[in-house]
Order: sequence, then structure tokens, then C-alpha cells
Amino acid sequence: MNQGGLGRSVPTDRNNVAPRLGFAWAATPGTVLRGGVGIYYGLSPASNFQYPGTAFSATDPILFSTNNYLTQYATLSNPFPQGISAPQGEKYGKLAMWGYDNENNLGTEEARNADMYQWNLGIQHLFPGAITIGVDYSANRSTHLPWGGYSSTRNRNFISSSLLAQISAQQHAADPNCDVDSCVSNYLQQLVNDPFASFFVGPNAIFNEPASLYSQVDPVTKQPLPIQLSYLLRPYPQFAGTFQGLPNFGANSWYNSMQIRFQKRATHYISFEGNYTFSKSEDDSSIGFNAFVGNLNTVGNYTVGNPQQLDRLKNEWSISANDVPQRLALATIVDLPLGRGRWIGRDMNRYLDGAIGGWSVSGIITEQSGQPLPIAMAVPRLQDGNQRPDVICPQVSSGLNYHQAAANYLNGNANASLFNAACFADPGDQVPGNAPRYFSNLRGNGIHNLDVSFTKEFAIRESKTLQLRGEFFNFTNTERFAFPDLGVGSATFGDVTSSAPGSTPRIFQFGMRFQF
Repeated sequence: MNQGGLGRSVPTDRNNVAPRLGFAWAATPGTVLRGGVGIYYGLSPASNFQYPGTAFSATDPILFSTNNYLTQYATLSNPFPQGISAPQGEKYGKLAMWGYDNENNLGTEEARNADMYQWNLGIQHLFPGAITIGVDYSANRSTHLPWGGYSSTRNRNFISSSLLAQISAQQHAADPNCDVDSCVSNYLQQLVNDPFASFFVGPNAIFNEPASLYSQVDPVTKQPLPIQLSYLLRPYPQFAGTFQGLPNFGANSWYNSMQIRFQKRATHYISFEGNYTFSKSEDDSSIGFNAFVGNLNTVGNYTVGNPQQLDRLKNEWSISANDVPQRLALATIVDLPLGRGRWIGRDMNRYLDGAIGGWSVSGIITEQSGQPLPIAMAVPRLQDGNQRPDVICPQVSSGLNYHQAAANYLNGNANASLFNAACFADPGDQVPGNAPRYFSNLRGNGIHNLDVSFTKEFAIRESKTLQLRGEFFNFTNTERFAFPDLGVGSATFGDVTSSAPGSTPRIFQFGMRFQF
């Protein structure tokens, strides 16, 4: 696979044999059994236009500070004190991007396509009254899924969990109050001499990159400025930040569901159609390739759903952010059996029929479980990772529902949190927490919606009809709330402070239609 004319070849996955088998059997004139099984494949991100291979160009970051914000370096009035860097091109050969955050797309592993195994089995039966009910079991098992594009698994340049644990043990041994003093973080952020300075500054410099962190010098002494120790503890210290490749292709998922479908054709003044799904979804990474969809990657100020430690990905298995245990959708139309020519009032006076006869009522009901919630640290302390809290007791919910929590918050009641804060704790400085990515027993506000419409038709003449309509969206005026504050350590942890984006109060509209 040669992409974008850049000469990067990625070994192609050629084992995509996808057999599929399905059957249908009419056990009786009114009963049908159906089933199927198949193997499918996902498109590898390696073939995506966003991963064209290494482009040897230079970024030009604004360095507001070169010493962990002890002093200011660049300003808005002078964002590039040493000038703007020109594109590198290929002038440094294999040393391209040294001294920068290297966001390239290197990767020589096989462009593995995701393997998806799907199977289902169901029965459908026709009952009296033109009612059809079907019950199905449907499942999906997927392997070799890519971790999301923004989930950091593209980064190869991170401090390993074993080295971080070793440093943490040393610092805790020296400081009994290490977690309070953030001694491990302070150790990693301490300024040390730049061992790469001679490559960027001085008569023997190889690189002419004034925007690089490794090129910065003291404005008075002209000596190289120190850098954070954490840069030098990574496996590729020549890059001042990440060193990225293709995303990890090792994520997995499981989905199991029971689906009930029901339908009644229009007889005896009523018809309906709907379905109910009871399911469970688990995975290693929920965000897929498009991590910006929904609340799967960021919620408010918190990065959620991403791995805590990039070399401990097996610890990421949890309920999926896409998990919806229960969903009911029902659409129904009822022609009220009252009026001229109908069951009640068949010979009704035309004027009375014009007032009370010939009405139809239709509705759409949607009931859906809320999305599982991720719990983050308000002030995370985990180098090159996404720290989650420790769960120290099972009663993580406060017992309040969303309406109670929102009302308590608006009234200034201290008891306004959806969560039991006593069950969450800071795991410590540079220590990963034991909380899962998403909690199956802590969920966002689900969908509880009813839309209703009323319709009345007047037959003026044989070819002319006048229709009046009244439509009510969110008929019960049920408010849907946004996620609560998810940060352990925040003063508003668990508080519900706003409505969900896109939710609306009851809206009604009236219309008239003349058909001829």
C-alpha cells in the first residue's frame, strides 16, 4: 500500500475471506424461523487519507514558557521571538522532526482490518388481529479494532508504567507525604541540562530550528535553557513530545441483544409498530476512529474513555460508552371510533360529526437508558496517561435521580450530587486508579419522550378535503439533563447544572391543509 505518493508501504491484510450463511423456514403458515451468521471486515485506518505517512514538515509552536511557566517567553504581541521556522522538507534526512512533537504516521505493522463476527436467530409469528411479533437474538464479536484516533495509542513516546512505578517508589520512600506534596510530579518536571543542546545551539549545531524547545537560549548569556526531566525519560527523547504512528489495532468488543419487534396493521381503528431491545455492549475502546462523536472522548473539561497507561491496555476492558441496556420505540395511530360512518355514531348528524367525529390521534414514544458515565480526576496527576480515581466502596450512587439532583442544586441544597463522593478517592501522585472507563451503574439521563398529534379531516366534496392538525413535541414537557460534573475533587462533583444539548421543552404547532 503506497499512500499519497510519499513512498510509505504498509503490508496489506489479504486474509479477508468473508463467508455468510442465512436461512428462513416457515414452520407453519403463520410462523417463520430466520437466522444467519457471517464474517465481516472493517476498513483499516492505515488506508485513511488522514494517515498518508510521514510528511517531513516542521510545526511552529508558540512557546509561552520554556521552564514550566516559571517565566514567560513568547507573548501574543511577539509569539515567535526567534522568527518563524520554514518547512523542513527532507534536509535532515532520517533526523527529521528532532526537537519537535512528532505527529507523523509511521508504522510498518500490517494494515490489519478489523474482524467482525455476527450471528442472529429469531422467530416471527402472525397472531389474530393482524398482529405480528418477532423475537430475535443478535450478537457481534469484533477483534483487531483500532483504538480511537485521539486516544493516544498512536504515541510511542511515553514513560513506561514500570519506570513510573519505580520512580514513584523512590520518591515515596524519600517523602512520606509524597502524594500531598506531588513529589513524583515535581521530580518529573524538574529542569535539567539539555543533552541535545549541542545539536541545536553553537558552532557544531546540526539543526537550525528556532521554534524547537531544544533550541531555546538564555537571552542574556546565550546559553541553552534547561528542559524538563520527563522529556529525557521517554524512549525517544530526541522528540520534544509525542512520536506518533498508526493507532493500535488490538481493541475488542462484544455485543449481545434480545430484540422484540411488534406490528399491527390498520384494523379496528388502530395500528402500531415498534421494537424493544435489551442488550449489553462491552469493549476496550468505545470511541472508534472518529473520537469526536458524542460524549465518548471529552466531557466538559475532562478527557474520558482514553487509556490510563498506554502499555497496560488490557486493563481497559469495561462496559462500552455505547451501551444501551434498554430501548423502546413505539409509533401508533388511533382513529377514534366516533363519528359518521364509524362504530359509534354511524348515522351522526353532519354538523355534530364536524365537531366531534373523524378525529385521529397518533403518538411516538421513545424510552432509552442513559449512557454509562466515566468518572475522571478533576486534577489528574499521571504522566503520559489519563488518570482515573480509585473506587473504595460499591455504593457509588447517592440514590438521587436527575430531577431530584437538579432541583437540589437550583435550591442551593448541599445534597445535590448524583454520586456518593465518599466512594471515590485520589489514587495518588502518578498512580493509576482502579475505576473502570465507564460505570454500568452510573448513567446519564436517558430519553423519555412522547410526541402526539391530533388530526381532523372534513370531506367538503368528493374530491376536496380539509385537514386540521395539532402537533405536540415532548408532549409531557419532560426535561432531559446534561451529564453531571464528573471530576473527583471538584467542588461540584456529581452536580447536575444544565439541560442536555439539543433538548427542548414542549413545542406545539397547528396547521391546516386543503387537498383537491
